Amino acid sequence: ENLINNMYREIKPLYNTIIQGDSIEVLKTIPSNSIDLIFADPPYNMQTEGELLRTDGSTFSGVTDKWDKFNSLEDYDKFCKEWLKECKRVLKDDGSIWVIGSFQNIFRLGYIMQDLGFWILNDIIWSKPNAVPNFGGTRFQNSHETLLWCSKSKKSKFHFNYKTMKALNGDKQMKSVWDIGICIGNERLKDEEGHKVHATQKPEKLLYNIIISSSEPNDVVLDPFFGTGTTGA
Repeated sequence: ENLINNMYREIKPLYNTIIQGDSIEVLKTIPSNSIDLIFADPPYNMQTEGELLRTDGSTFSGVTDKWDKFNSLEDYDKFCKEWLKECKRVLKDDGSIWVIGSFQNIFRLGYIMQDLGFWILNDIIWSKPNAVPNFGGTRFQNSHETLLWCSKSKKSKFHFNYKTMKALNGDKQMKSVWDIGICIGNERLKDEEGHKVHATQKPEKLLYNIIISSSEPNDVVLDPFFGTGTTGA
């Protein structure tokens, strides 16, 4: 009981708080076994090369930010092992974690997570009805991202609000493919010049499904890569 009270005193100042800093270093300051649910939207290491052109010749602004660039796959793996190891430490024994990625990184993340002892519960496909086309016509249109939902271990008694999700899905069992559009219109955050403030803003509906499905009221939710703050919203 004393351990629980001490942990509560340590974690309470972090409630409803945005912390700016190096994600791994900040994670190290969070008490062990104190988080109920984690949503992680890490750098994808998209390895974009050259200029992306639309069919009309205009330039498409993909992910060119410094935070998404790594010198090698080995460097990327090392980074991911470090933040995932810290996430496992801060997660409660019966907590769960969602990690999102695309074809460039999701398989590497899954491999690392299994090596660290996470137990994969589902792989969810976020299907985008309004996905960006493949402008060059050189590949299939990439119209989805993958989410890995994992418990801390095989023995974890994780939360899953099955009846709630069924009710939200027209009283039908919710499947592992979610049709949710990418951020457009008023939901897309832009600066004064009308440019996107973040290249990979996630829609609120996506995070709504995640939080409602796998947490309980008063649970502590952590997002180690907060971005535009969709999780907080």
